[in-house]
Amino acid sequence: MPRTRLASRPDRFQAADLRRNLPADEASVIADRAEWCLPEERALIDAMYRQGLNATQIAQLRSVPVRVIRRRIRAVVTRVTSHRFVFVMRHRDQWPPTRRRVATACILQGRSFRQAATHLRISLHTVRRQMDAVNAMCDADQRQSA
Repeated sequence: MPRTRLASRPDRFQAADLRRNLPADEASVIADRAEWCLPEERALIDAMYRQGLNATQIAQLRSVPVRVIRRRIRAVVTRVTSHRFVFVMRHRDQWPPTRRRVATACILQGRSFRQAATHLRISLHTVRRQMDAVNAMCDADQRQSA
């Protein structure tokens, strides 16, 4: 059984450094989209994709375990490359102000519904209702483009 774990470890470590198999133009797109993220996430993506630091170097600079940095970077990259993120980026200017603010907070910045409600000083119910509308539009757009 330990052999199986050891055999799968290199794959996990290669997947952790997302720059290895990423063309330069895609890395640039990720770095550009990170401008919508919260400042801490933006700094992580900037350090990795613009400054060329790896997760180990970033972790040493921040005095944080490497696995935490890798997990955060993976989560941010997954979010900024998602269809929902791109959909909100492209369509948010056409929406009413409340929906735009909620979609920006929840999808672009990655806040939870509760954090978005507190940050925007609106009810949790309003956040849920607006996100239901955004998700419905995003799903319809994804079905239409498929």
